[in-house]
Amino acid sequence: MSVPAKIVPNSYFIEDCGIETSDAWIQQRIGVVERRFAESDETATQFASEAARQALQSANCSAREIDLILVATSTPDYAMPSTACLVQQELEADNACAFDLNSACAGFAVAMDVAVRYLQSGMNNILVIGVDLGSRIVDMQDRGTCVFFGDGAGALVLSSQGPGKVLASQTASAGNAEPLQVPIGGKMCMDGRAIWNFATDIIPKTILELCNAAQISVDQLDLVIPHQANRNILEHAADTLGMQPKQFAINIQKYGNTMAASVPIALHEAFEKGKAVAGTRMAIVGFGAGLTWGGTLFQL
Repeated sequence: MSVPAKIVPNSYFIEDCGIETSDAWIQQRIGVVERRFAESDETATQFASEAARQALQSANCSAREIDLILVATSTPDYAMPSTACLVQQELEADNACAFDLNSACAGFAVAMDVAVRYLQSGMNNILVIGVDLGSRIVDMQDRGTCVFFGDGAGALVLSSQGPGKVLASQTASAGNAEPLQVPIGGKMCMDGRAIWNFATDIIPKTILELCNAAQISVDQLDLVIPHQANRNILEHAADTLGMQPKQFAINIQKYGNTMAASVPIALHEAFEKGKAVAGTRMAIVGFGAGLTWGGTLFQL
């Protein structure tokens, strides 16, 4: 993972932006204590490339062994070329194909599903990256959006080699721009209630569908790595499934909603903390604008 050095506490929005809110309100309604904001000279490509280097090192895989680079992002540095091609250049991953996909906050989950299908078609090593600089697409005077988002990147290498296995993977969409949208050159508009209703329904539904496809019960899941949109949404989903909150990896308090980066950042921390070890059955789940959603269930 790679996040900006600049830490932005909740007090920033009150003292610097003049928004009528409070630290207690933000923590109670969203679960965020602080997030990271990129400086004006920092780029999505920088964070994506750094996370990718760490992932390659962790996987003991060279950049030239990568067959495909997938970058999930809604905040690329350029309209063209793709962020994936810029990362390819940074890494000197000369043998890879590279492209971006935009499924908003579901981006990493969708990219994982795409990667699984490419592995099934014969590729060996795929670099999957989620990166977003959400601070650049929100209005810092809009309490309904600006307090949610942070910046960062996360990455992993999926390989056809090794003992791990994918048990189920899926992605879906239901075209509807009204709940959440960012016009070209504009700022985010979000219907918080609509997103709450969507997310609290789709997270448990997706996890159940993945478990059914894998022919396991929810009780047999060791860990869920969900998109970090709102702590209350995640706790509601865990309760709906009858799972313990500790079975859900939650780190929104430190990073806010980093969009396509939130799942791989949480996954990185799960590995660091020893929550993801050999044999762990784990589901990742993402959801976002589009509306889009997806997930992958795998065993390490």
